[in-house]
Amino acid sequence: MNIDNAKYLDKIEKIQKRYPYQQMPEHLKQAFEQDMRIRLSWNTNSLEGNTLSLEETVEIISYDEVRSGHTYSEYTEAKNSYKAYQKMNFSQVQEIDLNLIRQINGIIMDSDGNFRTNQVYIGSLAEVAFLPPEPEKIEERMENYLSSMQMPEPTEELQKIIQQIAKLHMEFEMIHPFRDGNGRTGRFMMNQMLLNQGILPAIILNHSKYRQAFRIYERNGDTGLMEYCLVSGIARSYEILEDNCVKLGIFPVFR
Repeated sequence: MNIDNAKYLDKIEKIQKRYPYQQMPEHLKQAFEQDMRIRLSWNTNSLEGNTLSLEETVEIISYDEVRSGHTYSEYTEAKNSYKAYQKMNFSQVQEIDLNLIRQINGIIMDSDGNFRTNQVYIGSLAEVAFLPPEPEKIEERMENYLSSMQMPEPTEELQKIIQQIAKLHMEFEMIHPFRDGNGRTGRFMMNQMLLNQGILPAIILNHSKYRQAFRIYERNGDTGLMEYCLVSGIARSYEILEDNCVKLGIFPVFR
């Protein structure tokens, strides 16, 4: 799928130059990272059908306030996702290994983080989108997945890095190693991969395109639509960073 991401790539690169994140004042980084952890918690749950708004997510995480019209599980999901995103490292490279993946899934699902022990299918009874590997093959598939995680150098062009992370994200979801919480676990990993490359996390803006991206990749291995979802979501994070810098009167490094 040929999608022109030039405007988003250009926006990201311009804001990166104007406001290089690691050179920003410490008080801005602390406030920004707190805000992003809440936004990412809300975003990852909304992709799974959680109906809490961003404002309601802020209220439950920051003030333990709840409103009527939502289930107990939706509030629990918000709290658990936020706990997981507190493990995200914005300033240093964090190795992504089996221990981290299991830990994050355990926090998100409030479980032991063990791999699933039964076969599952993705889709509906009318149309199975794909069958993940059998339980007895998950450990080997995950080890192979991690050992083949060849990330580009941070000096590589942005588009190439995003293309590789988009592919890795979808490959993880195809393995579907846990009984539940695979999407939220996978998005945590995806965002940590971005941070490891010196790129801000992605706030997924278009839910339907994000879901469609998996179907396209399953059919023909095309990562184009997922790349669009990532690059547009990353651009949104950089817009938030720039807005914060402007509000705090921080002058750009390059105009």
